[in-house]
Amino acid sequence: LEAGAAGAATPPPADAPPASVALDGSGAHRAGYETVFTWEQLEHWRKKIDAAPLTALDTETTSLDSFAARIVGISLATAPGEACYIPLAHTAPGAPDQLDREQALTRLKPWLEDSGKGKVLQNAKYDQHVFANHGIALAGIAHDTMLQSYVLESDKGHDLGQLSSRHLGLATIAYEDLCGKGAKQIGFDQVDVERAAAYSAEDADLTLRVHQVLHPRFAGEAGLSYVYHSLELPAQQVIWRMERNGVLVDA
Repeated sequence: LEAGAAGAATPPPADAPPASVALDGSGAHRAGYETVFTWEQLEHWRKKIDAAPLTALDTETTSLDSFAARIVGISLATAPGEACYIPLAHTAPGAPDQLDREQALTRLKPWLEDSGKGKVLQNAKYDQHVFANHGIALAGIAHDTMLQSYVLESDKGHDLGQLSSRHLGLATIAYEDLCGKGAKQIGFDQVDVERAAAYSAEDADLTLRVHQVLHPRFAGEAGLSYVYHSLELPAQQVIWRMERNGVLVDA
């Protein structure tokens, strides 16, 4: 780093990993990811998530507008490094055959709507809207890594890439690397399935890993634990209902 005018080195960004942590960009953590193309594979994963005490869940969609978004694919992770991507609506030329989206959602719906099946997400409210767009009432949202980060370290960034570099020392695939930027940006449904699978399965995998790092910190922070478990998580559901139903103001 070049020294500034006063002779001091420019400080690293607030979300940079500690100097002692070497950021791993090898991608080795993706070695165990699986892309689900068959009903047999989907059934295998349905049994895995049904038996898991906590599953990381993520969606890839057609839009960042949660009310306009439709599902392009779903990713799941049940343990660090054990993740899958279920492509459902990739439409780029040459895209491989994929499972029928409505049939796949019908098979996953009992688990998705089961409040007894714990799920951890990054910004769960968005995914909750997306599933609602498909007639699925997502339940069992036990944890949200974005809220955990907000409560524990409100002065830092909370997107998954920042959380991964800060707490896991892992470099992630950026959304812009797949879809581009600005006027040339493409929709996720146009992304090559193989690249989309690595990106999305990584999202679920790292969400689970970040949760395993952040959540234990609440054990020694009674006040922050109360804020996260008793205020932030319940408030998220109130805000979700307000967004979904609208708000009537008596002037």
